[in-house]
Amino acid sequence: MKKQRLSAVAVAAMLGVMLFPSSTVFAAENSWTEGNPLIAHALGEYEGKIETNSKEAFISSWESGYRVMEADFVYTSDNTLVVRHDFESGGSYYRLEIKPKGNLVMDSKTFKDTKIVYEQTPLTAAELLQLMDEYKDVYLVTDTKNTDKVTVQRQFRDLKKLAQNLGTPEVLDRIIPQIYSEEMLGWIKEIHQFPQWIYTLYQQPNVDYQRIAKFCAENNVGVVTMSTSRVTNAAIKALRAQGIQVYVHTINRYVQMSELLAMGVSGVYTDRIKPYELEWVGLSNERKIVEKKVQQGENTYTLSALDIMGTEYICLRDFANMMKAEGKAFSAMYHPEENTLTMQSEGNVISLGNELLMQKNNRLITKKMDVKTTYDDEVVSAQGYTIDGEIYYPEEVLAALTETEALFQESEKETAGGKAEEKQAEENEKTAEISDAVTEKETKVSAPQDNIAESEDTIESGMGNLQEDVDSHL
Repeated sequence: MKKQRLSAVAVAAMLGVMLFPSSTVFAAENSWTEGNPLIAHALGEYEGKIETNSKEAFISSWESGYRVMEADFVYTSDNTLVVRHDFESGGSYYRLEIKPKGNLVMDSKTFKDTKIVYEQTPLTAAELLQLMDEYKDVYLVTDTKNTDKVTVQRQFRDLKKLAQNLGTPEVLDRIIPQIYSEEMLGWIKEIHQFPQWIYTLYQQPNVDYQRIAKFCAENNVGVVTMSTSRVTNAAIKALRAQGIQVYVHTINRYVQMSELLAMGVSGVYTDRIKPYELEWVGLSNERKIVEKKVQQGENTYTLSALDIMGTEYICLRDFANMMKAEGKAFSAMYHPEENTLTMQSEGNVISLGNELLMQKNNRLITKKMDVKTTYDDEVVSAQGYTIDGEIYYPEEVLAALTETEALFQESEKETAGGKAEEKQAEENEKTAEISDAVTEKETKVSAPQDNIAESEDTIESGMGNLQEDVDSHL
């Protein structure tokens, strides 16, 4: 089967027929889309509640593995930009279980004092940017809704000013404005040159996908998002032909997401589909626990590790067991009743919580630990995390505390060498595959004209099925 597909590719190249593989080289720089086929809609779900735009939803989404979230923005009656869909009685008041009182458009104090669904915390735009500064790997997609120039520029001017006043202007690089028209792009650029953009079509009455695709390609707008009612093969083909990725809103069914991915959609906005469920739709969660090999004399130890916001964290239990096996004094004890984590350079006691509470489902639910941590009675300021119930701490912190830096440095050298060998092997394999494809193409070039015509038919009928193999051989 694979041989037939490569044959079609070779003939397509000879005839000048253009194919669009599923992993097209996209026109704009969109680092946020890499490994992120899910966007948490309205900051995501918290305890079964959706569309809340709440602080709890943001944190819960991050803990579940989302790294891209969408939020709604609106102004209060005293001109504070807040994170909420609207102030309509049949809209957010209804969805958030809030009884309207007096003026529907709340002032900022009323907004802050009114819980969402009885217990969740509302967010101002400033507070959302503070969360982005705390969770430095989160990208934010804006849904500002307004389409007049004055309001649009006011909203993004306020976002920029808030980031600057908070001393966190770098968060602006992780804000992805959704534009609703071609003019809106220019309006926002007058305020700030955001590096990444989305063109959302839900406010467009009629859409010329060829024109939209051309506009996006020429203006570094790398993603178009649309509702399911507008998704067609022709629309996706027109956008992808210009290197534009397509996201669809709002999808909460796995089968529906699978069908969209098969059509060439890159991702979806969702209330409920979790990153740890991506294998159900034929994808995989990019966040993975890796096995870190550490050599100690003749012994090799495997430590579970996970990158969190650019820092490598290792399983404290694995580290303690390694130290114990090597006869090195190290104890780690978690005291939940006192909310303390005590580490000592003596003994070999390991007591890190009830084993029955450890999750073995590999969902990678990652929670910040709010505990007092000490080493030999000195306070350790490093942030710890639990991942599926297991305690993780930064490798560099544990290495420095226990004076085992050299041990980990040697491990890094070996890992780098192994990766280089793997990369070279992959390159050799690709070279061989490309060589085979070229040979096959040359064979087809010398074939009779009727074989060429037959191959053209094969290309036409098998276009969708060819995409993955095309990409790996071009």
